[in-house]
Amino acid sequence: MEKLKNSILLTAKAGLFFASCDGDFSNKEKEFVEGYIESIEEVGEIPEELKAQLRDTLNHTYTLEGIIHDTLALVEGFNEDERKAILFTLRQFILKIIATDAHVKTKEVENFDKWLEAVGL
Repeated sequence: MEKLKNSILLTAKAGLFFASCDGDFSNKEKEFVEGYIESIEEVGEIPEELKAQLRDTLNHTYTLEGIIHDTLALVEGFNEDERKAILFTLRQFILKIIATDAHVKTKEVENFDKWLEAVGL
């Protein structure tokens, strides 16, 4: 359950980082991240503590280094196929965040490329 919790939180944090790393956290990007959080909250088996932690992610700023660290920590202990599946899923979420406002900015691409390299994709 701990890995699932960390995966859910990392996805929210990564979404917030990539949505705002260009200095412009648009309403569409904010709505996308909030929609992700709301969809997780609607799952009946999610503990209230995790729901509170998810809502709290909106009150923080995240760094690329922190996202990379958390990503590598998350995939630690998984076999190669599981690791790739987790990373590809997170990559797709990040790409959706970047494209949400229809304005892909240089800083978003630079940070995404650094994340890809750091996690081995």
